[in-house]
Amino acid sequence: MRHMPCAPESARSARHLVQEKLTDWGRLDLLEDARLIVSELVGNAARHTGCTWLCAALGLDGDRLRLAVRDSSRALPVVVKTGVTETSGRGMVDRIANRWGVDEAPFGKWVWAEIGCPPKTLSQAGAQGVTATKYRSAKEGNTCTT
Repeated sequence: MRHMPCAPESARSARHLVQEKLTDWGRLDLLEDARLIVSELVGNAARHTGCTWLCAALGLDGDRLRLAVRDSSRALPVVVKTGVTETSGRGMVDRIANRWGVDEAPFGKWVWAEIGCPPKTLSQAGAQGVTATKYRSAKEGNTCTT
């Protein structure tokens, strides 16, 4: 878990955290998607919440990686539907993640996304306080089971 200013530039720090942890865990196969997702989560928090700080966290349980960003706003994210050829980040998390969601937290919320085929439970390794109480499936016909 890493605390950082709520600014677009913090995406770089979050990507470094992701690379560091995935290297430690021997899961560089998840790196490209994980870096894109955490960049988008941090960027969204910085652009849309008015927060002054945020926290990035990730946890690995079996083959499931959970990336999460906590901000101090209670405002829920709004999904912007875009075309498959969209070049901006709009809708990126929805397209890449197996599932994503929002959990309320004291003084704000966690916005999280998962990639990889999930086991039946989440141990929350490395992402304490980030729970799977609310989520939506981002992909139809996903071969992963939850």
